[in-house]
Amino acid sequence: MTAFRLISFGVHGALELVIGLALIAAPFALGFGPAATIAGVAIGALVVGLALGAATLEIDRGSVSGHHTYDWGAVLGMAAAAAVLAAVGESAAAVTFAAAGVAMTALALTTRYSLTR
Repeated sequence: MTAFRLISFGVHGALELVIGLALIAAPFALGFGPAATIAGVAIGALVVGLALGAATLEIDRGSVSGHHTYDWGAVLGMAAAAAVLAAVGESAAAVTFAAAGVAMTALALTTRYSLTR
């Protein structure tokens, strides 16, 4: 399957920021348990960091391939978190992490990983 590369790297960073902020806010809005709240805030903060890293790559001409790898690492981390949270009975948290993982997957598949000149 060929991925569609429709989204520029700058838009990718903005959408990634939205996903990260949503993960930070979700535990408080949806009433997660303590472990799921810590996981949501921590993983959300990491995704926000990735988004801010994408913004600096546009300026510093850093490693776009590294960012691509980190995006897929985040997807795997969210999938693992969803599985663990589902196993311990945190269904709302599991669904939230699964949805965030799907959103990050769609974002990674549709991003044109190249810097504008």
